[in-house]
Amino acid sequence: MLASSKLYVLICNAMSRSSWFHYLILFLGILCISWSAIFVKLADVSGLSSAFYRMFIGFLGVVPIWVFRKPKLTDLKSVSMALLCGVIFAFDIAVWNLSIMLTKAAISTLIANLAPVWVGIGAILFLKEKPGRIFWIGTAIALFGVSIIVGLSQIYHSRLNAGHFLAILASLFYAVYLLIMRKGRLRLDTVTFTMISMLSSTIVLFFIALITNTPLRGFSVSTWEALAGLGLISQLSGWLAINYAIAYMPPTIASVSLLSQSVFTALIAIPVLGEKLVHMELFGAMIVLTGIFLVNKKMFKKKVAVQQEYD
Repeated sequence: MLASSKLYVLICNAMSRSSWFHYLILFLGILCISWSAIFVKLADVSGLSSAFYRMFIGFLGVVPIWVFRKPKLTDLKSVSMALLCGVIFAFDIAVWNLSIMLTKAAISTLIANLAPVWVGIGAILFLKEKPGRIFWIGTAIALFGVSIIVGLSQIYHSRLNAGHFLAILASLFYAVYLLIMRKGRLRLDTVTFTMISMLSSTIVLFFIALITNTPLRGFSVSTWEALAGLGLISQLSGWLAINYAIAYMPPTIASVSLLSQSVFTALIAIPVLGEKLVHMELFGAMIVLTGIFLVNKKMFKKKVAVQQEYD
């Protein structure tokens, strides 16, 4: 039993030092969160209602895993950073949903995807990391691809309003979340960080729902099923994977990789929602993936020093 346990630890440590393994985990996480918009659409309730249950159900799912692992919470600074991350993520979701109600969802999606730009600036100012020229080129290409998917005509004819400013604010919240998450995650295991951040997100979103008189009950069975998928697949599974992977790569790389979510969401919507992609949207998807590849290609050659995740 002891020998098999040691073998398991050695295997996990070997995988955690491999760049491809982190990208595989990040890819699986992105696939999970790509279902978010699908589940929100299937739930067919207020955006703030789905935001609250996304966090609450995800939190209920992660607690048993955290209790089973019996981690020791000794680093109070990291715990406070995890709590802060949860608060920021809650405001990101709340502001994002409000922006969708005040402007076109397509335009709001594009503006929210400015997060990699803010992450790059934040990495320079606060993390002393200097994204290379290829990062900015790849980010610009990926954002251009997203704009094609969204629709260049919608962007051109859109007028600046409060919804646009809220979408920009949401992108800033998301960028700050990604930057702080990497620092807070360094001294907390993935499950503990995810559990703490989800707890604070749930509390913040609950009070936002109360203040705005958002309905939190009286839903149909199909709505509860969609909300369960949103909480367990998109939030719990998706962000467990992303929180694990992002500790082993620069936040600039992760933020650009997360742009592929829009591509996978569009592909998933074809069989699930019966939506169709036109040739221009497929072309935009290829451009997004090209930009992401340019940003990430050098990372596969690097070895990443990591802490013990399994103990």
